Amino acid sequence: MIHETGAGTSLSEIDRRLLQLLTENARRSNTELAALLKVSRMTVKNRIDRLVDRGIIEQFTIKVTAKNHERRDGEVAFFHMKLKGSFCKRVYERVKGWPELVGAWSIAGETDMIALVQCLGYDRPEALRERLARFPEVEQVWTAMVLRQWAHKASCAPDYDPRNGLDRLDLHMQELGAAGGDAFSSRTRP
Repeated sequence: MIHETGAGTSLSEIDRRLLQLLTENARRSNTELAALLKVSRMTVKNRIDRLVDRGIIEQFTIKVTAKNHERRDGEVAFFHMKLKGSFCKRVYERVKGWPELVGAWSIAGETDMIALVQCLGYDRPEALRERLARFPEVEQVWTAMVLRQWAHKASCAPDYDPRNGLDRLDLHMQELGAAGGDAFSSRTRP
């Protein structure tokens, strides 16, 4: 279980990415985490120990498949935001370190931006929504909770398999993010 960090607690970018990876799969080895983060195994071990000592990580848990064999990976919500101007990049900069953030997009239409989050517990999406609503750039937030996922494909390619790692869309989104574009995705899994 990961506790939200308070105002006096700051996390480095590596710590935030480490928390995100552990949130996705707490069974990842230190070797795998080190490769994904491009740091040494010892750095991963020391950072995990420090996060536990600071109370940011409370426990490592497992997820049990429901009786009907549907996976329960936590609550998933889309936050639709109407902004007070062209502030998508600024809002993204404020939320990109959230371990719960799965994706964020600038879009055309009545909504300026959408953020996709995955959280443990019904109260966590509400807490994140309240944080978004307090951002000075955000005029209004609508929340859409996912009730059931029918399909999830990141690519239209007929051979797409999320277990094979990043696909063309993922790589393109990373390139846009690295180039300072306004379309972002930090998804490392389906």
